[in-house]
Amino acid sequence: MKITYSTTTKLRLLSQFQNVNESLKVFADYHNVGAGSLKRWIQQYLTGGLANLERPVHNRRYPKKLKLRAVHDYRNHRLPTREILLKYDIRGLSQLRNWVILYNNGKEPVRKRVRKMGRKVSGPLSIK
Repeated sequence: MKITYSTTTKLRLLSQFQNVNESLKVFADYHNVGAGSLKRWIQQYLTGGLANLERPVHNRRYPKKLKLRAVHDYRNHRLPTREILLKYDIRGLSQLRNWVILYNNGKEPVRKRVRKMGRKVSGPLSIK
């Protein structure tokens, strides 16, 4: 089961971490938080401030042109990753990496289409 943390809890933990002389791993273990989660919160806070720590209500949609420009800047090392996230207002690094992977595989980073599933039918159909 995935644990979700409120924005105030995240902010409190980040503030506490800033004021201690412990490693990220030790601090995370002491507070029963994943080190990866804490690292991600730090990155989100540094790129977008408090608003970026809040859990979004809906998934963001990015225009195709924005995705291609961000991938282009990333691949040509025009900007550091953090600046790319700020410039294009991308929420997380993993989003940008997914677009780069798609682009490197010869596909354009476009929105995924969700297939509509039909109703399931069990057993053979009989027509009377």
